Formats: sequence, C-alpha cells, structure tokens
Amino acid sequence: MHSQQFLNIDRLLAQTVFFWQFSAFHSSDYSWRETHTELSHWLDGLSLQEVQRLKLNPEELAIKLSVYIPELLELYFLAQLPGFTVAVPAFPKGLDSGINGRKWQQITKLSALGAEFHKPENGWLEWCGGKGYLGRVLAVTTGKSVTTLEWQQSLCDSGQTYANNHQLNMTFIQGDALSSQSDKLIQDKQHAIALHACGDLHINLLTKGISNNIDAITISPCCFHLTQSTNYLGLSSLSQKSVLELSKDDLRLPLQETVVAGLRTQHHRELEMCFRLGFKALQQSLSESKTYLSIPSIKKSLLSDGFEAFCLWAAEKKGLILPDDMDYELWLKKGEAAFIVMEKCDLVQHLFKRPLEVWLCLDRALLMEEAGYNVRIGEFCLKEDTPRNIVIQAKKQK
Repeated sequence: MHSQQFLNIDRLLAQTVFFWQFSAFHSSDYSWRETHTELSHWLDGLSLQEVQRLKLNPEELAIKLSVYIPELLELYFLAQLPGFTVAVPAFPKGLDSGINGRKWQQITKLSALGAEFHKPENGWLEWCGGKGYLGRVLAVTTGKSVTTLEWQQSLCDSGQTYANNHQLNMTFIQGDALSSQSDKLIQDKQHAIALHACGDLHINLLTKGISNNIDAITISPCCFHLTQSTNYLGLSSLSQKSVLELSKDDLRLPLQETVVAGLRTQHHRELEMCFRLGFKALQQSLSESKTYLSIPSIKKSLLSDGFEAFCLWAAEKKGLILPDDMDYELWLKKGEAAFIVMEKCDLVQHLFKRPLEVWLCLDRALLMEEAGYNVRIGEFCLKEDTPRNIVIQAKKQK
C-alpha cells in the first residue's frame, strides 16, 4: 500500500503551499520577501549561473533550501521512487524506424516492464497509441496480439500499414479514448498500456479498466492539467480528503521540469523569456493595467531579429499600437531583470515539482489499490530519456 507515502507528501505540500502555489512568470519579487528575509537574502546573492547549476543538482539544492524551508529535505526524499530495471531484448533491424533515440529508450523499457509484470491471455490494448510504436515492440517481443486505439485516422493508417507490411498481429482502431465506444475495447483478460497518455485520457483508462475488470494496466502519466475539470478532482479516497486545492496552473507545474537542454536551446529560452517579460512590462505600462496579454508561440528565427521586432510582432498579434518613440532598450533591460527574479522564484518552486507529480501518481496508484489491484510505482527510464519517467503498474489480485 502506498497510503503512508501519499499522506506524508500531502502533509508537507499543504504546509508549504506558500513556496510553490504561484506563477514565477508573473512574480515581480519573491512573495516571501518580508516573511522569510534570510531566504530572500540568500537568493539575492546567487548569480544566474549558480541558479542554473543548482537546478541540475536537486539534492544539493534541497540541503541548501532546507535551512530556510525545513520541510523540503523530507519532501525531497519522500518523492524518490525506485528505479525498475529489466532486460531489454534484441529487436529485429528496422523496428525503430521513425523513432528518435530518447523515445526508443522509453518504448523499449516500458514494453519490457509491461511484459515482465503481466503477460496477458487475450493480448495488449495500447491506449492512445499514435502510430503504434509501443505496440509493435510488444507484438514482436511477446507474440501476443495488440489492439491500438488512436484518435487520428492518419496515424492509424500509417501504423496499420507498417504492421501489415511486417506481418505484425496489430489492429488499429480510430476512436475517442473518452467515449463510451472505446470502453468496449477494455476487456478482462487484457493488459492495457499507455506511454504518456494525457490527463483525462489515462484517468478514463484506469476507471474503465476497473469497471471492466481488466487484468492489468501499465501507464506513464503525463499532462495532468489536460482535464475537463477546472480544479483537480481527487481519484482515491485519501486525495478526496486532502486540504490541497489544485488549479490547472498547479497541475502544469510538474511539466516545467524538463530534460537538460543544450547550450543553444538554453540561450533561445533565456532570450525568449527576456523578450516576453520585457514586452509584458511595456504592454502593462502602456495600458496602465496589470492585465497580462498572452502571446502565442513564436518561431525561433524571430528572436534573431531583436527585441524591437519581437515587440512589433507581439503588438500586431494583440492589436496594439506602439508609440514611435518607444525606448526598446529600456524595456529589454526590465525584461532581463524580471527574468532573473523569475529564475530565482522558480529555483524555490523547482523542488516541489517532483513531489507534486509523485502525489498525483500516488493518487492513481491508490485508486487502483482501493479497487483490489496490486500496484507498484517507480521510474521506468532515466530522466535524461524523459522527465516524465514515472510508471504505475496495477495487476488484479487473484
């Protein structure tokens, strides 16, 4: 049972909401500036390079921050999950066609864990399977049939063509994973598996799996905020009693933990955030309002045109007219200063991302345990392969 781990994380997250339930992007200063002066002074003394280095060394960061936020060290260790290892078999040449290296690592490790955990009598159900990359590996390595449910017809067609050409026992079905029609695909002697199924999509698999008495489920959850509910609705009895109230913005927090990027990507991110924050300050000054106008995604090539070009593009997108005598250098400097504040706020928030993700995954594990399943939860691959590396496996008790 995972109830005690859940309750401990729940208690510590509730005690520390002040340090993680906010938007770093919209923070003009630390919200704890007056209440936690020593923490504020420590953050003020950090260079941007030191902030970025500490983000890559979470245990060191937890030790340093626990001086000011005592709950953090216990929370950090509670969120550590076991790493599941399993022998990955050799594959026929070309099976990884169209799959990049990191994705291939995720697929091979999750499929091997699924096969080790429970080999289904009536085959595999690949939930939200895209072109069936995971399913093709399971079909080859286990010899069992695979049914792949996917929303996009073009992906179904591509996957079925590959399966037919390589004599794989796979059937693709175009359908909505949230519909009642898809529920009929879930059967008692199956093992359903999903790699990074989002929000309601994996929740529906769990709840319908329970209703349909499925033998086993293996999921790697993702995108917890992609749900029809405005605020998070607890799945297990314990989470429904929690005092935590989670908005969609809170549910996005775990997704902000990303794979270590290359220097070029880091530079682009820093430049884009400085531009966005600079335009935000400019726009709010012109409108004499703190209302933020959300700007759409940009082509990275626009960044090389400079801050003025970015502002003119953003203003056009939002229907704003900028004065001819605008001092763009001034607003860029404000954006650069705001970026440093944002990064330091995020440094504190950073250590709460994984515990919140583990809390959400434990809620799913507890749902299955309450329904009479044996459940294990851990990491199925390295964080370098994907930061969304948590796997939940549930098997019906005999």
